[in-house]
Amino acid sequence: MGFPPSQSESSDGETDPNRSKPQFVTHHPAILDLLSQATMVAKSQAAVLITGESGTGKDVLARFIHAQSAQAGNPFVAVNCAALPHDVIDNELFGHEREAFTGANSKKAGCFELAHRGTLFLDEIAEMAPQVQAKLLRATETKRFRRLGGHEEVEVDVRIISATNRNVAEALSSGHLRGDVYYRLGVVELHLPPLRERPSDIPLLLDHFARTLDGSPARVTKTFSPDALDILIEYPWPGNVRELRNLVEALLITCPHDTVKASCLPERLVRDHAVRKAITIPIGTTIHHAERLMIDFTLRATGGNKSRTAQILGVSRKYLYDRLRDEVEEPPEVASS
Repeated sequence: MGFPPSQSESSDGETDPNRSKPQFVTHHPAILDLLSQATMVAKSQAAVLITGESGTGKDVLARFIHAQSAQAGNPFVAVNCAALPHDVIDNELFGHEREAFTGANSKKAGCFELAHRGTLFLDEIAEMAPQVQAKLLRATETKRFRRLGGHEEVEVDVRIISATNRNVAEALSSGHLRGDVYYRLGVVELHLPPLRERPSDIPLLLDHFARTLDGSPARVTKTFSPDALDILIEYPWPGNVRELRNLVEALLITCPHDTVKASCLPERLVRDHAVRKAITIPIGTTIHHAERLMIDFTLRATGGNKSRTAQILGVSRKYLYDRLRDEVEEPPEVASS
């Protein structure tokens, strides 16, 4: 799944006309089925709750739904509830009247007003204070609210899409998400699986970001060698698509070759791969043979980079070169896990 979003408004109401339509780079059946569901949901006015880990692209899916809906030509306003202090989010959502509080020198429209006739995306809604969730519930049910310091109600027509990276059952149990808010905003619930559950999309995403990100001064599209792909496909990606995108952007800048090899990848990824590909040395293997097996295995994991191999094994390069020059007999068969 790619991350280029659609034209939208940010939480401060500024429109970015240069944003492209949301793209999904995938051929995984679960994501294709999810997009099919999202397309059907977009034709309705039902409130949608998107769940999934951070970095999976919940905001992209929200923009995708907006782009397929009848509100597509109207504002898409996104609010990151986790990024705003609890004493600010009320004002961010509903705005305030002039002189509502010290420093309020003019009236301010909140995100509900900015999203009128469009879509309001509430990201990480479970991080919103319970009392603000209560006000949100009333506003979504009545389509009316009062600005801070105001007496007259403002009426809006807004489609709500919300998202959370929390487990919904746990969020309800802990009180992070009010039950009445969940039942109101989770009419349709869509779940985005983590990247580690769809590794077949990783080569597609690598190619997509290598072609579309502007990290290389020469604008040269990079490819990935088989050893680098092996490491990247087996890496669990705790930061999901966002982490992969950031890695490709960094590689476009730092890797001097047109083909990204394992030696260009961050040390932590190489180490992780080495641990996951740990070897099992049978009883009866001599220390000399075992050492050579460790060296050969680590060399393969680093794409033949001797300096990186020596660093991972905790030995000097001279020691490594001496061991590589040694002739050893064929060792017993060794299994990798």
